Amino acid sequence: MKCPVCKNIILEKTNLMDNLYAFTCENCGGNWMRYEDYWKWYSQNTEEKVKWHEIKNHLDVLDSTNAKICPDCGRILIKYKVDNRLDFYLDQCGGCNGIWFDKNEWENLKLNNLHNQVHHFFTKPWQKKLREEAARDKFEDKYIKKFGRWDYERLKEIREWIYKSSKKSEMLAFLIDEDPYKF
Repeated sequence: MKCPVCKNIILEKTNLMDNLYAFTCENCGGNWMRYEDYWKWYSQNTEEKVKWHEIKNHLDVLDSTNAKICPDCGRILIKYKVDNRLDFYLDQCGGCNGIWFDKNEWENLKLNNLHNQVHHFFTKPWQKKLREEAARDKFEDKYIKKFGRWDYERLKEIREWIYKSSKKSEMLAFLIDEDPYKF
């Protein structure tokens, strides 16, 4: 089985964690993980399956951008975003579901306690959530530039207060009326 990045280097079996096997490229440092090996490890893993909120890149990743071919079944690997706070993608085979981790991607997932969430990354709901978060972040940046951070935070508080009120419509009408005191 050959490395999908280096193309001519033979992958060697390794143990990423207790009872979790992968195949490593000694040249580029990437790891090929068969989905059934991940799932077997995940099913037996007694670690608490919790996601942290302070997700960040702990180690540098050289996320290869070239198209990759599955070392097991020969299909093209598909890139999936892991999290908007991380600057790399994982590659998965649409045929056998195997996963390619470029150098330090697995380690970053472990350091962020996301290594036991890998099976979620390739789902439509996970990817949709990431797109929605990215869009929300862009709008937030736009509003901060437009209003300034302090005014924007204040506007959010006022908006939340109005939308929780049973008189929301009347309050909004009052705010948009240029002179709400005239007859």
